[in-house]
Parts: sequence; structure tokens; C-alpha cells
Amino acid sequence: MNTKKAWISFSLIFLGCLFYFFANFHRIAIPGAIFDVLQHELNLSAPYITAFGAIFMYIYAFNQLIIGVMVERFGGLRVILTGAIILALGTLLFPISSNLYLMYFSRALVGLGGSMFYLSLIREIKACVSEKDFGIAISIMLFIGYAGGIAANAPFVFAMKYMSWRECLFVLAGVISFAALLFYILTKHVENQPINKNVKMRLLPFRLVLHKKHNRNLFSFACCNFGISYVVQAILGKKFLEDFCLMSSADAAMILSIMAVIAAVFNIVNASFCKLCHNHRVLYLKNASVITFLVLLCICICLILNIRTKLIALLFFILAGNASLTSILVPVLHLTNRKMVSGTAVSIMNFCFFMMVGILGTVSGFLLNIFEPVKYGNVLVYSNLSYLAVFGLFFLLSVFELYKAMKLSNKY
Repeated sequence: MNTKKAWISFSLIFLGCLFYFFANFHRIAIPGAIFDVLQHELNLSAPYITAFGAIFMYIYAFNQLIIGVMVERFGGLRVILTGAIILALGTLLFPISSNLYLMYFSRALVGLGGSMFYLSLIREIKACVSEKDFGIAISIMLFIGYAGGIAANAPFVFAMKYMSWRECLFVLAGVISFAALLFYILTKHVENQPINKNVKMRLLPFRLVLHKKHNRNLFSFACCNFGISYVVQAILGKKFLEDFCLMSSADAAMILSIMAVIAAVFNIVNASFCKLCHNHRVLYLKNASVITFLVLLCICICLILNIRTKLIALLFFILAGNASLTSILVPVLHLTNRKMVSGTAVSIMNFCFFMMVGILGTVSGFLLNIFEPVKYGNVLVYSNLSYLAVFGLFFLLSVFELYKAMKLSNKY
């Protein structure tokens, strides 16, 4: 590869990582960072606000099942460009809309566009770097993506001191649109892979993966573990810290940004600790289920006894680190499934992850609304009973997660 082509290829990958950053930003920022603002401005109850997050997750989750086929058939660059255009449209539409259904539609567009970058980038990076540098390149890509989640809380809330949330999001949408245009121009100077019409969506790999009991137990464990932590980070956590722990918006946003940092770092930390434990991956997953159970038990006790301690933030940190298990789960799936279906197994796990977040986001909105919130100025504050209903559900799911984890076998 000559210098000019190499520069263009790496520029395309950098822009793809930038889109991945913004997809993660929107996944966490809305409604998490602006829950109260949206509720006041749109005059909506909790189920309508949590739906902003849930709609994104549903679309994102379903697309995980087909995006691998799209990448193999059309090539990573075409899929990234399509995702960038859709992401730009969705992010432009959201801040200029006041109609609820248009805002929901924009969230669906952002979820659809945002789902197209992860696997596409992996394919393009693999084509551009050597095998020895592949792992490093992927870790850089993942870090850029996680940085979007970090920026979605404290930095976003800080920016809103100087401009409205609509202005902030509109500026970011302009950056995305410009990057999409630049990406399109640069693709004209590289050779795209021919469309592979032989690659088609087939049900057989899905059937082979889901037929295996070990896979079903692993997916059940993983979606509960990830879903509980991520719905706290992306939808409910900031609002809960403000209402129950009496934190300011800035402090609560900082806690959620730290959660994102921990989630990014602990994929490496958990993999390293697991290696030190002689790669007893299943045992590590079982221990993780116990930690989830204990953390949620502590939060429920605090709610029952009205212990409004800021140490709950520490429990959130533990939850974030404990849910960063992808670096362990993916190797387990590759070990327990044939090579021809291991990629499908990973896509099903990703589907389970974000589908669970969507479901929990939707249900949590309705649970919050069971008990009438109290209005303080422009802010609706939900009671201990409302949050106990939500975290009580999470606790019951942690019991199910624990049960499924204990059914995992070390015998692959």
C-alpha cells in the first residue's frame, strides 16, 4: 500500500471511529444526562422519557443480528458511510424537533445508524494493520467509542452551562454531517470491495447457536449482567442520584462519566485478572453474578431504610466494572462454538445486551410512574417507593442471573 492510499485508509478509519464515538455519546446522553430537562420542556411522564433510550436500544439490538451479513456482503466502508448518513439525519432531526413522535423517529434513526460502525470498523482495521498490531488497533477503537460515553455526562452537562441542550446537540450534528461528507469524498479515492452477492442471511447458524443449552445460559447471564448496569448508566442513574442521593446535576453527571471510564478500563482489567486466575473464565463469570446480586441488595436496603448516602455512587462503580465482561464472554463463545458460528454467537449476545437495556428502560419508566412524583420547581422528584420498584426488579433479575451463572459449565 503506497503512502497516499495508506493515509486515506487510516483517515477513513479515524472518521469511522469518530462516528462510533458519537453513536456512543447519543446512546448514553439521551435521556440520561437531560432526563429532567426533557421532562420539564416536553411536559412528559417517566415512561415517555425513558422511551428515548429504549427506542435507540431496540433498533440497535435488532440490527446486531444482520450487520455482520451486511459487512460481508457490501464491505465495511459502504456500511460505515450508510450508517454515517443515517446518524447525521437522526442527530440533526432530534434537536430541531418538538413533536414527540418526530423525536422518537430521530432516536430510531440514531440507533440504526449507530449500530453500523462496530463490526465495519473491525473489518476495515483488520485489512489495514498487521496481525501483531490488530489487537492494539481494536483497543484504540474501543477506547474512542467508550470516550463517547464519558463525554455524554459531565462534559455534556458542563457545555449546557453555556448553551442549551438543543444547541449543543445541533453543533455535534453539524460535526457528524461534515465528517460524513468528508468520508464520502475520501471513499472516492479508494477501491471498495466488490459486492459479494453470495453472502446471504441464513437461519441455520442462529439455530445451531441457540440449540446449545450452554449458549442459552450464557446469554441469559450476560444480558442481565450488562442490561442492569447499562440502563443505570444510560437512562436512570443520573436521575436516581439527583432524586435519592440529593446530588447536583453536575455531580451526578460526573459519577456517570466515571462509570463510563470504569466500563472502558475494566474490560482490560477483568481479562487480565482472569488470565492471572489461569483463565478460569466460567468461575470468573459466576463470581460476577454474586457481585451483581450483592450490589443490588445493598441499593434496595438503602431505599427501604431511606439511607441517602453518596456511597451509592461507589456501588454504581462496582456495577460498571463488574458488567465489563465482553473480553471474557467473547473468548468463551469462541471456545464453546464451532468457528463457522462463533461470529453469529457474538452477534446474538450483542442483540441480547441491548435488547435487555431497551426492555429494562421501558419497564423502568412505567415502574417509576406507579407512585406520584413530587414537583419541586420545574423538576419532578420520584419517591423511594418508585425507585424501590425499579431496583427491586433489577434485584430479582440478579437472582435469575445468579441462577443462570451457576448452570454454566467449565466443560466446553
